Amino acid sequence: MRVITVMLLLFVLFLGVIYGALAATGSDRVDMTGEIIGLCSDNANCDNGSIDSILVEGFITGASENQNVSIILNKNTTISRKNGDTLVEASINDLKPGQKIEIQFTGSMLQTYPPQANAGQIIILY
Repeated sequence: MRVITVMLLLFVLFLGVIYGALAATGSDRVDMTGEIIGLCSDNANCDNGSIDSILVEGFITGASENQNVSIILNKNTTISRKNGDTLVEASINDLKPGQKIEIQFTGSMLQTYPPQANAGQIIILY
């Protein structure tokens, strides 16, 4: 009876470790939630008005203070709009000041002023 109890306990612990690892590395993580306060272009004289970064005010996951972060957009950044429980494809042109967004970073954050991070995914909440 003890052997079965110990085996059952080990199995439950094993499932907990697997679940924790999947939850920590899953694609649903959000690194920052905030509001767009500015759209930036690398070249102010650029005629096509292409946006290459956005300034976001909000909370980085795990931080207790509100802060501004420059979010760098590139060709690998995916942008979506939340529509109920589904995500609808969006583009850089859909990003506007005042929108609430969630961001997943790629790579590490540069500790400049303001801090800079590359965006892997941006979800427009409203």
